[in-house]
Amino acid sequence: MTRLVTALALTSCAALAARGGAPALVARDVYVMGTRATLAAYAPTRDTGRAALDTALAVLDETEGELSTWRDTSRISALNHQPVGVPWQATPTLCHMFAAVWQWYEATGGAFDPGIGRLLEAWDVHGEGAIPTREAARRAQSLSGLSRLSFDSSRCTLTKHADATIDVGAFGKGEALDRVDAALGDSAWMINLGGQISVGGPTPAGGWPVAIADPRHRDRPFLQVRLLEGSLSTSGGSERNLVVNGIRVSHIFDPRSGQPARFGGSVSVWHRRGLAADALSTALFVMGPDEGLRWAEAHRVAALYLIPAGDAVRVAASAAFQTAAGVRVTGLE
Repeated sequence: MTRLVTALALTSCAALAARGGAPALVARDVYVMGTRATLAAYAPTRDTGRAALDTALAVLDETEGELSTWRDTSRISALNHQPVGVPWQATPTLCHMFAAVWQWYEATGGAFDPGIGRLLEAWDVHGEGAIPTREAARRAQSLSGLSRLSFDSSRCTLTKHADATIDVGAFGKGEALDRVDAALGDSAWMINLGGQISVGGPTPAGGWPVAIADPRHRDRPFLQVRLLEGSLSTSGGSERNLVVNGIRVSHIFDPRSGQPARFGGSVSVWHRRGLAADALSTALFVMGPDEGLRWAEAHRVAALYLIPAGDAVRVAASAAFQTAAGVRVTGLE
């Protein structure tokens, strides 16, 4: 979905910027946090627009330096290597982040649980993919889950009670986008970070146009929405499925069962906060449309499911999605 979203948003906005007297549109494509990103901003001049994008990119780079599990020097790597039973001290920024992580972990009943690093390692999710032996899967499950850690929000410490590790895949992009939002504020900017889109405010013509892809064919648009504020995160099985020994499995795991999630469609979540949108799109994908929509309605979460049904795709949205202040959907009844 990443390239498609970028093309729709910037093509439409470039036409607007070409009009006389319109604010300057500045855009940049980069590779950061292990994925492609498109940054765009409207500004009185191109120089001020470039400065805004420089600020955003610096924030993304700094966040990657803290959260990357690929860098031994990152704070998350330090936590993952922390000895069992020894409290790990979080910075104030990471303390605030982990407070949100624990909030959504508890609220979703563990459907969002980034403490499954050992489970993802056993399945080699970030590599070629592998189906672990029953014994290896059982051991990985015994070392997985935030239930294997405790978080003391008053002291900003995390303590591991087993050799569990944190995987940031279900919240890292959202956290980075929240930090950009704090740096840039309500000016007219948009960042598409690997398919999660956050905006600081509307374009001069209104919301930023964004496509939600057909879950069966990620290069085909299915719905178009306009983002006026906040963040839209989409989780879908077609994005990075693994094929191991001819068996296709989702890269998104159900932390409760220790198995790949079974849902074959996609779910998009809009939230004012990027981390919340990121975490909740993962959780609602894990739950699937039946459980997920019930949960979304009960918690007033703005969620939209695209559900393959034979040759068609069924659209199911929570009431909060249809009335959310920051997103407008084309063609949703």
